[in-house]
Amino acid sequence: MNAKEALQHLLRSKRAQINPVEMGWPKRTGRGRRSRGLSQAQVALALNVSERRYADLERGEIAAPSAELLDLVAKVLRMKEQERATLYVYALGHEPPTPMDPMAGTNVAPAWEQAVGRVSGHPCYINDVAWNLLAANDEFLRMFPQTPGKDLGLPDRNLMRWMLLREEAREHHLVDWETSWARPLAAQLRTAVAAHPGNQDLQQLDEAVNDDPVAGPIYRDLSMAYVHPDGDVRPMRYAGAATSEVTEHQADRCCERHAPSQLGDVSVCAAQPFGSPGVRFILLLFDPHRQRAQLES
Repeated sequence: MNAKEALQHLLRSKRAQINPVEMGWPKRTGRGRRSRGLSQAQVALALNVSERRYADLERGEIAAPSAELLDLVAKVLRMKEQERATLYVYALGHEPPTPMDPMAGTNVAPAWEQAVGRVSGHPCYINDVAWNLLAANDEFLRMFPQTPGKDLGLPDRNLMRWMLLREEAREHHLVDWETSWARPLAAQLRTAVAAHPGNQDLQQLDEAVNDDPVAGPIYRDLSMAYVHPDGDVRPMRYAGAATSEVTEHQADRCCERHAPSQLGDVSVCAAQPFGSPGVRFILLLFDPHRQRAQLES
């Protein structure tokens, strides 16, 4: 089956699933058309296009239909997110640049939350399109600077806010903060704000980072383009490694306020759950500096 045939099958099957009465058409009586669902003429009327133009689209005869037309078709035919993505692929050869649902990227299927919680041995987490934490395992929580006498916990539910605006991230946890962390994070945030202009959490982050005296100048520097961290290697302190993987003399304190931690490099493995465009699954691989130096000596 080629793309034209697949497009025709998709649109015909979606038309057949919709009762015209639900869209305000009178119930059919007497003789005439008896096939299920909406007719091409009814779809064309809902789209405010000619019947011929919709028929051409359904046959795959429009070489490059506009995104506006495809999105309207998806809305009229009540397509789900994945069906809309398939419509784009069949009609244009690529997936849509943005999700149909304005809430896409803000949640993830419960199975993903369970999967993250069952990962052991490496820190991992899931954040939404605005860097709000949706799920994390215990190893991830142990990465943050630990205060003696306090229970293990997340310092800020929004990871971007913590990484760019919090003093303990800038001065203690994220090594070489300005170059290795702040510049790519700021560029990544700029891209997300542009891609999701209706997301209130991103708009608030945009304002807060822009107004910050330390992060603001970095954020307003447009010289770096950046979309995702997959494959990055960045220096940091890992508090959990100091208690579980290295001996006491291999760890040290960043300051008197925090428990001992281990200097090292973290490699970022990033992926996206297909059902949640914009959501990111992140797996972190930590390589302690001192442990590596001892192995090489």
